[in-house]
Order: sequence, then structure tokens, then C-alpha cells
Amino acid sequence: MILEEECKPQDKYLFTDERWSDESMIIWQKKCVESFIDKEKSKEYEKFINWKCRSNEIALFLYTYADFEIPKQFDCIFELKNPSNFIVTKFNLTQSIIEGFYPSDSIQHGYKHLCIFEFEEEIPAILDKLHIVKNEFSFFPKGVLTLGICQVKDFEEIKTTRELINSRGF
Repeated sequence: MILEEECKPQDKYLFTDERWSDESMIIWQKKCVESFIDKEKSKEYEKFINWKCRSNEIALFLYTYADFEIPKQFDCIFELKNPSNFIVTKFNLTQSIIEGFYPSDSIQHGYKHLCIFEFEEEIPAILDKLHIVKNEFSFFPKGVLTLGICQVKDFEEIKTTRELINSRGF
């Protein structure tokens, strides 16, 4: 468990290399229903299994930097291998589904999350470059694009650190 307040600014970013299609989301919503047959259902569960993607929403599978509550606002998206390619736009993380089948009201460090993001404007074109998962599991090619998601206030420190990491070939 790592609390967000404990993180250095250069470490405060989510990263993703997968965008989940509507077809994939239907599969995982059904898996969630199956896994909750004998369990108590939360409001997060109901929200997820009834969710239908709107034109300003996107489902991303990502890795986290810390534990924090949602909803949470973000405003910067960047390429990990080329952090000079970034955009600033307001959007909210509105749903968190731990490991793709356990809806939660938080993000938990150490787990992969299926997350739903809602944009104030249209979905930025930079997200169109992500690998799209169309089935239950992803089998993506090597070298796919990886994006970071952060607060613009932390971006300069993240960018400097990412450029150093990239220059060393990581």
C-alpha cells in the first residue's frame, strides 16, 4: 500500500497500453456478474455492469502509482517513450474495476485496473494510438504505445525523469 501523499511528483502517473473495446467490455461485465453471484453488490458494481460507453468516455487497462479514492480529475496525457508528445485536457477517472472484475471506489497500488475515464470535451486523438483489446484477453504486438496519465502540475518532473529513463534505454 502506497498512499498518493507519499509519492514524489515524478512518480505520480498512471500508465496504460490498452484501450478496451465495447466487445471486450461486454465480456468483462458478464465476468463481473458471474463472480458476484453469491456476493453483496455495491453501487460501484451496479454502475459498472450497467455502463454503456458514451462518446466522451473511454475504458483503459492501466497500472497505478498509489492508492487513492475516485472519482479523481486528471489533466495531462503523454507518451512514456516520448514525453514531449503530450496534451493537456480535463478528464475524470469515474470507475475503477480491480483486475477487470471487482468494481471499487478507489485505486489500489499493486493491482491492474480497468478504468473508465470521462472527458469534458471529446476523447483526444493521442488515445486512438493505443492497442485496442477486442476480446477477453489482449495479445498485443511488441513495441505498442504506452501512455502516462497525470496532473499537469507534476508533469515537468515526470517528463524530466522519463527522459532520463528513456536515455538509458529502459
